[in-house]
Order: sequence, then C-alpha cells, then structure tokens
Amino acid sequence: MIDIKHLKTLSTLKETGSLVNTARELFLTQSALSHQIKDLENKLDCQLFERKTHPVRFTPQGMLLIELAQEILPRVEATKCRIKESLNQPISQLRLSVECHACFHWLLPTIKEFNNFWPDIKIDYERGFSYDAIPELLNDELDLVLTSDLRDPEHLEYAHMFDFKLKLIVAPDHELAKKAYVTALDLKDETIISYPIPRQRQDIFKYFIQNARFDGTLKTVDQGLLIFQLVSAGMGVAALPDWLVTPYESQGLIKSIPLGALGLTRPMYLAMKRNMKDNPVYRHFINTCKQTTR
Repeated sequence: MIDIKHLKTLSTLKETGSLVNTARELFLTQSALSHQIKDLENKLDCQLFERKTHPVRFTPQGMLLIELAQEILPRVEATKCRIKESLNQPISQLRLSVECHACFHWLLPTIKEFNNFWPDIKIDYERGFSYDAIPELLNDELDLVLTSDLRDPEHLEYAHMFDFKLKLIVAPDHELAKKAYVTALDLKDETIISYPIPRQRQDIFKYFIQNARFDGTLKTVDQGLLIFQLVSAGMGVAALPDWLVTPYESQGLIKSIPLGALGLTRPMYLAMKRNMKDNPVYRHFINTCKQTTR
C-alpha cells in the first residue's frame, strides 16, 4: 500500500515545503504529483497535509509517514550503495580530517552509524583537527575534510551538510548578557577565548568583527570544556556553534547572545576530490552526516 516512491515524495515535500518545488525536484508534473498524493490519501483514508499552507504543514498522520521515511529511505539508499560498491573496486578506508573542533560532538556518532553499514571500511581520523587540511586533501593525503570555508572549488567538490548559528557565550552575570544581540563594537575590549586557530581563520573575526577595532585579548585553549569553564567564570567570552552551546546554557552555566541583529549563520561542508563525488561510499557517508545532524 505504501511504496518507497510515496515516502520519497513526502520526504521531498517536507524538505522543499511546496508542491511546486517537490514536482521540480522529482521531475514530475504538478498534476502527476497531486494525483500520486491524492491516491495515497484515498488508500489510507486520511489527509496527509493541509492544503494552501506555506511551507506545507503536515497532519499527525502525515508526520507518521515522514518519520517512517526518515527511518526507511536512508536504509534503502545505503543498501543500494552497498550493492553498487560490491560491483566496483572496494574502498578499504576513508581518511578524514576536520577544521572544526566542535564537530567531534556529532561526528563520532556519524562514524559509528556509517560503520554499521560498512564494517569493512575504516574511518581514519587519526589526523583529527587541522585548521588548514585542504592542502592535504589536494595532495591525496586525505579523502574527506569537514570545513566551513570554500577553497580551490575548481579542484574540489563541496557537499553542503547543514547551516549553523555561531553564538557569543558569556557568563550569566556579564554586562553583555542582557543584550538582545551584540555588535562588533561591544567586543572591542573583551578577552575572546577560542580554539588554537589563527585569528584570520576564525569566523568571529573573519565574518563579524572584520575591520572593526579590536583592542582586546585573544586567548586560545585546546579543550571545549575548558572554554565553557573559563567563560562561566567570567574570564572571557567565546563564539561557538549553537549545537555545542545549548546543553551548557540549559544548565545556567553560560548565556548565549546572537552575533548581530540577524545572527551569524555559517555553512558546514564535506570536501572531497571532484572525481569521488559520485562514489557510493562517499555519498553514503554524506547522507549519514546529514541524517545524524538533523
């Protein structure tokens, strides 16, 4: 009664938010798409989403199918990848490096999930963090690099993983804690605590402070936990991804504030050599990353 194509259609509708974009994404006419959805609703004897809403708002019954799609479709894709890979030259390992310290928070669960499907492929992340891993990728010393910066796009393929908000964190009693958002001028005399990354590569300087005057101090530490401890103790401020900030803020240890009135949004990419972009193992690793970070 419920086919894979139905799940893919509803999943795409959830992602795009509209019937027009879904039809375009699935290479269907709007008439064919509407007929497919109506046929499924008739079979299930229920409405799956509310018409004339943008983005599309699913009914509780529709959300049950969305949850089913999120569970089933990655498994189908993974199985297809494994079948294709069994017919090709096998890959024994993926050498991975990250240019984002905070990414290890969700990267290790991603690797574990990936290895559930590909137990014979070793994920080699012994290089761990590197603030400039792209040259190693270009020199074939790495296979994948997790990064927020696009470099050498003519030689590399960048798969977009997700977008995240960079938040300023301060002690709860810090004078900036009561502000709705901070400006570059607010940080002029602050001590900014960060991972050991060159200032010119740090997002808060590169995309927020930019050319504004900064007379404060840049203090670097190796561990994320230590950053939170120093900030909570009032010894400085820091800019970190929202996914890393939330657990500490919920405990009342720090206060997070948007960087600018609109906030500072940054992308996360998985970089690889262009000739590997269609490799099924690479595609499955990308899909696993996206699923894990939803």
